[in-house]
Amino acid sequence: SQTYLAVGLVILLICFIISKSTVKDRLIVASFVLIPIVHQFLTRYAFGISTEFSAMLVSIVLIFGVVVAKHEKKLLKTEKKLYESKISVMVSQIQPHFMYNALTSIAMMCTIDPPTAQEATVTFAKYLRGNMDSLKQKAPVPFKQELEHLKKYLYIEKLRFGDKLNIEYDITVDEFLIPLLSVQPLVENAVKHGVGMKKKGGTVTITAKETEDAFEVIVSDDGVGFDTNAPRKEDGRSHVGMENTRMRLKEMCSGEVMIESTIDVGTTATIRLPKEGQKN
Repeated sequence: SQTYLAVGLVILLICFIISKSTVKDRLIVASFVLIPIVHQFLTRYAFGISTEFSAMLVSIVLIFGVVVAKHEKKLLKTEKKLYESKISVMVSQIQPHFMYNALTSIAMMCTIDPPTAQEATVTFAKYLRGNMDSLKQKAPVPFKQELEHLKKYLYIEKLRFGDKLNIEYDITVDEFLIPLLSVQPLVENAVKHGVGMKKKGGTVTITAKETEDAFEVIVSDDGVGFDTNAPRKEDGRSHVGMENTRMRLKEMCSGEVMIESTIDVGTTATIRLPKEGQKN
């Protein structure tokens, strides 16, 4: 008993010295030592009363409660960040200039090609609905659902850019999960700041493939490119959308985004989703 008391006090002292937690947290953890020590005094001075098991039980329950409470707090904080990031992504993708350009293109088609204008209006409405529905989506979705949303976006951009924008798809797999609206910031940059800045236009290619340990979504363009090592500047690129995309991919799928670009050659953005993250 005396050995336990001595060792316990030493451990308690060390914990208080090296711990970076708050005083409250340190006291709660220290209770795992303090409560059994109190038990020793009760057993010593109150003959016939043993509180050994109750003391240990109280200590364990207290520690368990603290661990669970901290875990729940962390989960709530992460969920809040994910929700806020989804709102930011959604807003960044329905900016006034995009809506203005889309509606202007549709208005022009009303005179030139009424059937196309009608189809474009329906597609644009479905696109907006998909963005609004994303706020209700808390879990990753099948890639084929994300791809359908991308096609609506690219259909609208094709109306505006015409022959300057070519779109190619190389989809060999679509039965994997990905956060909703996580590919569009990459496609948006490829269209607006890649081929859109090139005098003769260019091609945006969307590829989805499976490797031994991951799924990959690759958005490449043969546009103007940029220097990836240069300091970030306000060039109109979707920096906010990209940062949110990185965060959501990491938190929801353990994924990552890698970007390679060469000036006057083009840009390649790769989303890598480990298969292990798919299981979680």
